Amino acid sequence: MNRKTADRLQNSALENLGTMDRRKFVHGLGFGTVAALLPASLGTFAGLSAEAAAGARPFPVPTNINHLSCGVKDYAKSRDFYMGLFDMKLVWDNGSMCALEFGNPAAPNGLYIRGLTKPTDKPDVGHVAYGIPNFMKYKAAIKSEMERYHLTEIRPDGEVGWICNDPAGYMLNIIVEKDKAMYPGAAAFCDVADTDKCRQGYAEGVKNLNVGPKPGAAAFKPLYFSHVVLNVPESQLTKEFEFYRDMMGMKVIYRKTAGEPKTFLRFGQNTLYLQKTEKPGEKAHCNHFAFVIENFDFAKVEAELKRRGLDPKPDSKLAWTITDPDGFRVEITAPGLPEHIAKDCNGVNTGCPGGLRG
Repeated sequence: MNRKTADRLQNSALENLGTMDRRKFVHGLGFGTVAALLPASLGTFAGLSAEAAAGARPFPVPTNINHLSCGVKDYAKSRDFYMGLFDMKLVWDNGSMCALEFGNPAAPNGLYIRGLTKPTDKPDVGHVAYGIPNFMKYKAAIKSEMERYHLTEIRPDGEVGWICNDPAGYMLNIIVEKDKAMYPGAAAFCDVADTDKCRQGYAEGVKNLNVGPKPGAAAFKPLYFSHVVLNVPESQLTKEFEFYRDMMGMKVIYRKTAGEPKTFLRFGQNTLYLQKTEKPGEKAHCNHFAFVIENFDFAKVEAELKRRGLDPKPDSKLAWTITDPDGFRVEITAPGLPEHIAKDCNGVNTGCPGGLRG
């Protein structure tokens, strides 16, 4: 089988994920063919990373989103919004930026919330930080892979992380799952973690964590990120997909290349969506993110969001969409939303059976 045929089979199978069982697909091609094609074309679609087929990956697949770095107009207002709506733990706050955590305490997901540098700056998610188990063991290998992929702006993010731009120019971190040497602004203090400068920086943010809404006031308990959406120029979508599939080891659960191209990639419990930018000339950016909450109930979530004046919009039967104080799109979801959108809705909420509420 040549590369062109393999790519055609890959795209056909992925675009019809809802009607084709992956094991049947793999069995039809034969394991030997799949293993041979994995590095270049099938990737992790068959449930096997290229490195797994070869024996080992250079470093583990990310397990969590350690944080999204959110630039906002008023950090305290945004902090209180997220703490008031979601049961998140304030773990660091120095009076100008903060860190919130939720989910597994050993490998938490989180938000870094910081004020914008300039009043004219636009609120955004400046980068995504992916947590890696046993980061220090793989630290050198991660940098080597960044260099092998010719990524730009590679630099340390303190001693326990790397930062760079992905192929589309969007900033990302690869860091520890959890460590005291990783906190907002740590890169300036923690080039060596075991130093007074690093410890003092951390200590500055834990002096007074009795700010924001009190525990128990939140409506929803977030468990992990359902998904984070990156909008990427269409010309860079293929490279972006191959990077997150191959270097980062994420597993493809949906891919469409025709019409409105879109890819869903799973890592840990989280999912990364890649889709094209809406306007010509737009740079890669985070379009929105979504939290899976405990005990999701469609009607009860809607009622609570309306009670709080948040004007929720349905995003299939498993999710509601709202906007935060900076107008950024946020979703509250049930488990399984990415699979539902992929298999039942043809990759877009308007394609769900029954429309936006289906």
